[in-house]
Amino acid sequence: MEYYHLRTFVAVAEEEHLTRAAERLNASLPAVSAHIRGLEEELGVALFSRTPKGMRLTAEGRALLEEAREALRGLDAVRRRAGALRQDVTGVVRLGLNNEAARLHVPEILAVMTRRHPGVELHLVNSSSPRILDNVRLGRLDIGFVYDNIIEAGHEVAVTPLEEVPMAVVGPTSWSERVRRADWDELAGLPWVWFSERCPFQYLLESSFSRRGLPINKVMVGDNDATLRTLVAAGVGLTLLRRDDALEAAAAGEACVWPWEGMALGLALVHRRERAADRCIEAVAQAVAEVWGLPARKR
Repeated sequence: MEYYHLRTFVAVAEEEHLTRAAERLNASLPAVSAHIRGLEEELGVALFSRTPKGMRLTAEGRALLEEAREALRGLDAVRRRAGALRQDVTGVVRLGLNNEAARLHVPEILAVMTRRHPGVELHLVNSSSPRILDNVRLGRLDIGFVYDNIIEAGHEVAVTPLEEVPMAVVGPTSWSERVRRADWDELAGLPWVWFSERCPFQYLLESSFSRRGLPINKVMVGDNDATLRTLVAAGVGLTLLRRDDALEAAAAGEACVWPWEGMALGLALVHRRERAADRCIEAVAQAVAEVWGLPARKR
């Protein structure tokens, strides 16, 4: 059981609403739901009844609420005392982002860091997964988000898995009927807008086609998601996007979406293993784990 589990439990109990609790905690709604679910699983009791009007404490939840508040008060006192006994964590952390900040819950992470470690200055660097991984290894970045299928066996980075990101094949809207009915064989024969070297999207598709013994008809290469969407909208060929990007493109009339939903990429947080004891990196990793509603797991 973590501090943030109790903090979320008390906030939801007092607000009686997940969304209001998330706003109060500066956390995402999925993270708040995950905290409550994780606490209920650990305790073995249902803490809330979900109703159309919001969250209502069960008898077990009411019995535990005051003890949770008391535990939080005790933990806060320990933290205050510890802060007085040691120097606060200070320094600069260069954090690599492989997607938009909002999708990586960066605002919530910043809120946690500001509250707990105001002496840590975060420098946000937007880049691609391969560049982030390389720069973490080279010490040019301290920590970063990457898709984990580009991490080789025997790597020297610590990896914290975060979530599986659904992916989707998209094509020009004029091909919508053909794409909707297509199987893997037909997709392989259509023109593809391909990806730059070591792109996680490339690895995922190559694996999907190669295990079926199918060659790929690559006609052009794009080096970022915006370019891929533009080329698809222009009728050049198929490509692969995050499913949320694919649905957004379809809603904008820029693309059609292949209906098969079996592909996903693992999103992870990485830093050099040898820097695991760095207090600044540890602080950021703990903030990410809290915001994403996950324990800090490494592999």
